[in-house]
Amino acid sequence: MQASTIVGTLALLLAALLIAGYAHSQDAPAAPDAKASAEVKTMQSKVEEREAVRRAAVAEQQKRREEFARRCSKPLKTAEELQDCRAVYRQM
Repeated sequence: MQASTIVGTLALLLAALLIAGYAHSQDAPAAPDAKASAEVKTMQSKVEEREAVRRAAVAEQQKRREEFARRCSKPLKTAEELQDCRAVYRQM
């Protein structure tokens, strides 16, 4: 009877240690290392590059719209002006 009590007590202690170890490992966040912080900067720079490309594309599209409005706003156009207007429209 003494052996069963000892085995039961050991099983409970091991279970408690296992649960405490598992709970303790969840509390401490992983320390950021230099490689991870470099990746964050790299991702941020990629986002900034994409944003710069997008802004350039928006500015180019705005220029095309203004060119179209400038060339095609007149109600009466000559054949040459119509041809220019079509060419600008195709570029948009």
